[in-house]
Amino acid sequence: MLESGIEAGGSMTVIEGDHGSTYFHPDSPDALRTIQCLIDLQARFGGNSLIGRQLYPLMIEAGFHSVRISPRMVYVDAGRPELVEGFTKQTFIAMVEGIRQQALDFGLIDPETWEKGVQDLYRTTNPDGVFCYTFFKGLAIK
Repeated sequence: MLESGIEAGGSMTVIEGDHGSTYFHPDSPDALRTIQCLIDLQARFGGNSLIGRQLYPLMIEAGFHSVRISPRMVYVDAGRPELVEGFTKQTFIAMVEGIRQQALDFGLIDPETWEKGVQDLYRTTNPDGVFCYTFFKGLAIK
C-alpha cells in the first residue's frame, strides 16, 4: 500500500518507471531476457520494477481521489544523441549491467545469453537503433 503522509486537501505527484514497458529496435529475445533478470531480481529483494502500471490502483487504495495517470514515453533514436548517451547507455543499460553477477549467481540467465542480451541493448544505440521506455506520472488529491 502506498503510504502518503499527506493530510486531507493535499496533493501528490508520483513519477515511476516500468521496466516491462521497454521495447526497442532491433528486437532481441536475449536483450528482453536480461531486462527480465532486472525485474525478477528487484522483485526478489522486495522491489517492484513494474510499479508504473500500478499507480492508479495504488493511489486509490491509499485514499486519494481525482487520480490521473499519464504515460511519459522516453523515445530515443540517433537523432537524439544526448538521450542515446544519457538515458539508453548511462541510465538504462548501466542499470541492467549492474545486476549481472546477481543474475548469474541466482541462475536467472546463463553467461552467454547475458552477454548477447547486453550487446543487443547496446545495438539499439547505433544509428539505426531505437529505444523506448515508459514512465507513468500520477497526480492525485487526498
